[in-house]
Amino acid sequence: MIRTLIIDDDPAVAGLHEGFLMAHGGFEVVGTAHTGEDGLRLLRGLAPDLVLLDIHLPGISGLEVLRRLRGDDVPAIDVFAITASRELETVRAALAGGVVQYLVKPFSAREFRERLDEYAAHRGELATHLETPGDLDQAAIDRLRSRRRAAAAPESLVSGAGAGRHGPGRGPGRGPASDAPAAPAAPLPKGLSPATLQAVVAELSTLGADTSAAELASRLGMARVSARRYLEHLVSTGNARLTPRYGSAGRPENRYAWTGGG
Repeated sequence: MIRTLIIDDDPAVAGLHEGFLMAHGGFEVVGTAHTGEDGLRLLRGLAPDLVLLDIHLPGISGLEVLRRLRGDDVPAIDVFAITASRELETVRAALAGGVVQYLVKPFSAREFRERLDEYAAHRGELATHLETPGDLDQAAIDRLRSRRRAAAAPESLVSGAGAGRHGPGRGPGRGPASDAPAAPAAPLPKGLSPATLQAVVAELSTLGADTSAAELASRLGMARVSARRYLEHLVSTGNARLTPRYGSAGRPENRYAWTGGG
């Protein structure tokens, strides 16, 4: 299990990330922080293998957390930068700090899963050498470098729907999951998060079939009642269609499908 710390100022987004990690099966969430200061405290106390790090944090920024992490006398920790920041200076600073991935919010569940798979494969290669004492030969080093390049390839390191249709990490052949539509611009009801709404939009728009609030909640790692609120908002803005499905007995099950009509 890859011990992972989540640092994100939005509790709902942090919860989504935790759900993705738990669904993957190869990751264990050892802590969650919502400020840079709390993140550094947990980093020093927990010494995780991986950190999912937001850039915009209250107090000290994610870039400052990264800088201090690299300067501290702690074991090597890998970092996924997960942020809405696409400015060149921010991206360069994060890459110079050694991030393994730079994921631009919003991104699809499939895209996140691919990045986790690539990283897990890299960690698996490392684990095989930990079981065999002795120095590495050139072939083993080359294999590690190959795995590392796969987990942090330049063409996919900076990715996310916010990067544009064929922006960094994209290409004409990636398919619909890598080009998730933007969330509708209508004002959000109180209690709804733009980032969580975009995650719901990304997942719903890539399913290719209708789904229930319970099914979507399970896929995103969120509460069913929360998923239903976001789905109902999409219906009200014309971006989703609600269809009751009647079973043999009891109340009908509401099914939702993406229309993108808002």
